Amino acid sequence: MSRQFVVVGLGRLGISMVATLDSLGHEVLGIDKKGDVIQDLADDLPNVHLVAADATDEGAMQGLNVDGFDAAAVMIGEDHVEAGILTTATLKEVGVAKIVARATGGIHARVLEKVGADRVIQPEREIGEQLARTMASPALLDYVDFGEDEALIEAQVPREWLDKSLAELALSHEKGLTVVALKPKGGPGTLPHGDTILREGDVLVVGGSKKALDRSPLVQSSG
Repeated sequence: MSRQFVVVGLGRLGISMVATLDSLGHEVLGIDKKGDVIQDLADDLPNVHLVAADATDEGAMQGLNVDGFDAAAVMIGEDHVEAGILTTATLKEVGVAKIVARATGGIHARVLEKVGADRVIQPEREIGEQLARTMASPALLDYVDFGEDEALIEAQVPREWLDKSLAELALSHEKGLTVVALKPKGGPGTLPHGDTILREGDVLVVGGSKKALDRSPLVQSSG
């Protein structure tokens, strides 16, 4: 079902969000203070409503009816921290239901939360952490950060788990991990059961706390 989204700040991250939401069939309003940015993007994003406006101006945001959109993303860059904070506060004030905002650090993140951000992301930190983890753990194929303590990983089955069933491993009970999916070698992904036997070449998608994941052979394995 098509939804409506606002993206404020059309740098590389904002443009990527706008283009992806558009490709998924959603209605997107892209806002940037710089008119030349809007002009440069017009031909590349013909289905997106692009507007040059000051998102810290409450009247301007009300004029664009942003309160009727499902969610807003404030992707203003690190050179304009104050503008990002004021934009978040303005969107909250005019009634936007959900706001995702970009932060450059911990203090900035806490301020954004206080002025109304429902979710705060730190792309550089999150990408750096993801790359570091996958480089340090050869068996780790993908890592998705879900916040302060939760994550989802995709990893090859470690040697010590081979030829054992999920029930035997008792991952949920003993290790605090939840197996979300299993990708058998050469086959499609499946929903595993307790009697599922893990084989060499299988890939698991597992969720849990970062501490539990870091302690597990999924991350500790040398591949």
